[in-house]
Amino acid sequence: MQRGALAFTTRNPTSRRRPLRGHILLANSRPSLRSRSFATSSKNRDASELDASRRVNLPDSPARTRFAPSPTGFMHIGGLRTALFSYLLAKRTGGQFLLRIEDTDQKRLVQGAEQRIFDDLQWAGLQWDEGPGVGGPYGSYKQSERNDIYQKHAQHLLDSGTAYRCFCTSQTAGAAASLAYVTSGCYQSCSSLTHDESQTKAKEKHEPFTVRLVQPKDVHKRVYKDLIYGKIKRLKRSPSASSSASVEDGAGSSLDLADTILIKSDGTPTYHFANVVDDHLMQITHVIRGTEWMASTPLHYDLYTAFGWEPPEFAHVGLLLDKDKAKLSKRNADLQLDVFSLRGAEGVLPETLINFLVLLGWSNPQESDVLQLQDMIEIFDLKFTTGNTVCDTKKLWFLQKQHVQRRCLDARQQRESSHISGIVERIQKTVLEVYSSDLLVGRAQIAHQNGTMRQYCEELLLLDDKNYQTPKQWVERNNYFFTYNTSQVPESKDFVLDEPKVTLSDVQEAVKGALSEWSENLGSRPDTLDHPPPKLGAVPDGKDANSTHFLLPAELENAVIHDALHKSISELSTNRVRGLQQKMSDPEDDMDQVGVDSAMVQTAYKACNKTAMRWLRDRLCYGKPGPGMGAVIATLGWSECARRLGISTLDQSIALTANTQ
Repeated sequence: MQRGALAFTTRNPTSRRRPLRGHILLANSRPSLRSRSFATSSKNRDASELDASRRVNLPDSPARTRFAPSPTGFMHIGGLRTALFSYLLAKRTGGQFLLRIEDTDQKRLVQGAEQRIFDDLQWAGLQWDEGPGVGGPYGSYKQSERNDIYQKHAQHLLDSGTAYRCFCTSQTAGAAASLAYVTSGCYQSCSSLTHDESQTKAKEKHEPFTVRLVQPKDVHKRVYKDLIYGKIKRLKRSPSASSSASVEDGAGSSLDLADTILIKSDGTPTYHFANVVDDHLMQITHVIRGTEWMASTPLHYDLYTAFGWEPPEFAHVGLLLDKDKAKLSKRNADLQLDVFSLRGAEGVLPETLINFLVLLGWSNPQESDVLQLQDMIEIFDLKFTTGNTVCDTKKLWFLQKQHVQRRCLDARQQRESSHISGIVERIQKTVLEVYSSDLLVGRAQIAHQNGTMRQYCEELLLLDDKNYQTPKQWVERNNYFFTYNTSQVPESKDFVLDEPKVTLSDVQEAVKGALSEWSENLGSRPDTLDHPPPKLGAVPDGKDANSTHFLLPAELENAVIHDALHKSISELSTNRVRGLQQKMSDPEDDMDQVGVDSAMVQTAYKACNKTAMRWLRDRLCYGKPGPGMGAVIATLGWSECARRLGISTLDQSIALTANTQ
């Protein structure tokens, strides 16, 4: 079809998708919302199994869908969710996803918002097949560049008698009529003007006018179809509107029959008129949008009828609500709701956000809620819940953790840091914003001085990948890797065991001895952990280059450190139990033959080991949870651990006291 060409004939039914009879739900047959856990299992059903049970919800030919935002501000997550559903339906059925910019209301446009829409969609992986920057057979894809098309179609309705020029204005209403007449309908019987009279006023007298749609006479009998909600009736008329613009619906209630404006007095189309014309000319087969547009659906059907066109299939999805079940808005949300802020300040990954959004209102047939975009394409259908959906951000952060772990796993398996480079950059930037150079200590200070801070942050992320939500949250959680303040160290309990007698001081000495022994043996291994580890692409000595996982030096040292601690604490426990037994035994007993009570040793070991791990975590990590203590010790390095634990090193050149910096 040529640009601007008129298409008033009814579309060939064989080229259109037929109604999805098996999916229509009556408005009062609302299914209960099943509570879904944050599932991560892999018990997913095969696509062929899903086809058998849910294919009825999909059209049997390729769908052409569109996303038609207005560049009046940053894209809300509700808008991205609508775009995602439309994209998935098109891709699931082998169809096309279009992007159209609805910018007819020039007064409300925000500079830069249009480019932000492009950036946000591409960041989320929703690349359009036709639209701005891509082109297509039905362009232009900006409504501000299609006004001639709208004028021609408006003239067609005028010529056919399904629309008329209205010369009523708010200025001429005066005292003779209320403002309700002006906004809701014509008050001067403009529809009764003959064609010649209308032409004279418009063309010769140049009187300003709007173009209004003639309301069909049988409108009160019409019921409209929606793929999600079933039957849609025209909304009851507002009691404040003019009574001359209403009829009784047969049940004693009035329906709003004000003749809708299609072309404004400045010659620009209204949203509804341009929307219908564009959807038809661009061959859109399915329209997915929020339920706030459901009230407009009867008007859109009226326009399709006036033109003699077959309407597309409509599927309205529920609105997003906050935890108090109020409509989600910036004023009542616990985080920024525009896509730009989520991807920027919050550091949400694109796969996290679209995974979160697809689960809001759509019935996921899989056991696992953790989905990639390709997973969604393969299993998507039109099975939505009716009613609105509570937007629980706890699931957003749950999914963020899952997707960060997946990226880190990919980085390890493929030895390719590009999978996590964006996350690492945000961590590094946050560290340098939060901590000035004089507050950095240990390896963080060394990394900052020699330009390897990015590599250091990468190592830390791989160590604690399962707890990443946002850069700020993650850096705060792991702040002990970057700085140290003794005022944040919890007080340690002195008591460990009464029988046999073991004090905190005893355990501390055992731990210090174990770590000192570990430090002395560092020189015999290739990676001294007071220095940066090899890059992710390198293979540690002694590891097969084809092994599944890349192991950091700290992870390799973890077992060595725990072995040293185990040995030292075992000696302490055994010796104390032996001493207790000697104290309580007959002096004539030979202790070498009697042996040490293994059950008592095991009990003592558990108590000592628990105390040792708690003391180490308190002194090294402020008592915070995180990676295993062996990995923490190896990552901090011997010098920094010795300083925090108050260990005097044998090498006086690196000996540090426990004074805080």
